[in-house]
Amino acid sequence: ASGDVQRFDKELESQETALINLGTYLVIEKLKLLCYRNLVRRVYRLLAAQLEAQGKAEHRHKQDLGPYERAFEWQDGCSSDETICLLAHLIYIGAGRAYLSDEHRKIVFSK
Repeated sequence: ASGDVQRFDKELESQETALINLGTYLVIEKLKLLCYRNLVRRVYRLLAAQLEAQGKAEHRHKQDLGPYERAFEWQDGCSSDETICLLAHLIYIGAGRAYLSDEHRKIVFSK
């Protein structure tokens, strides 16, 4: 629930045999998207707090993609293109209400 993708991968790998025997491995593997969603939430909250501290609270829903790219690279080794694809997929499945602005390299969340 903390968005720690590395920890999720480590636990999934250690329980892989038992999960395969139970027939639940693929279901549990889909929960990785939940880890990504929680990681996005943590980065959002951190950036929103920074923007509020700078007196830019009205722009906290418009955030640069850079910190998200760094967080995904740190947690899962994702390139910037992979990060954008994962963010787009999370938006598509309804895990976040936002859109990506490729022209401005921003993610814009609903207010």
